[in-house]
Amino acid sequence: MEWALLTPVLILVMLVVVQFAMVFHARHVALAAAQSGARVARTQPPGGGWQDAAVTKATGDVRKIGPNLISGLDVAAGEADDERWVEVSGQAVRVIPFMTFTVRQRSQGPIECFRPDVGPGTACEEGAP
Repeated sequence: MEWALLTPVLILVMLVVVQFAMVFHARHVALAAAQSGARVARTQPPGGGWQDAAVTKATGDVRKIGPNLISGLDVAAGEADDERWVEVSGQAVRVIPFMTFTVRQRSQGPIECFRPDVGPGTACEEGAP
């Protein structure tokens, strides 16, 4: 009789543990993808085109690691001041019905550019060779 009462509770506890493990794993995958996309964004020259390369890299990393791990995947890239960022978001895989967990990770850093030893150091400005 006790097992009949405890079994549903034990199953629910196991499902909750698995759900949070999946959310934790999805956060790590999103962070790794955001970091790789930000690495691409930070090393691209000034001007257009770097956003598409960064978004493609981050999206590809999520799809390689776990194509079904994050649903509703949204990858955004942007630039503020001298920094570029990539943000990966979506919903973690659902183990427990009626529970949805949103995962959002962002990575940003300064734009990397070549600064010559002599001269004005304008290689980082937009339109510079």
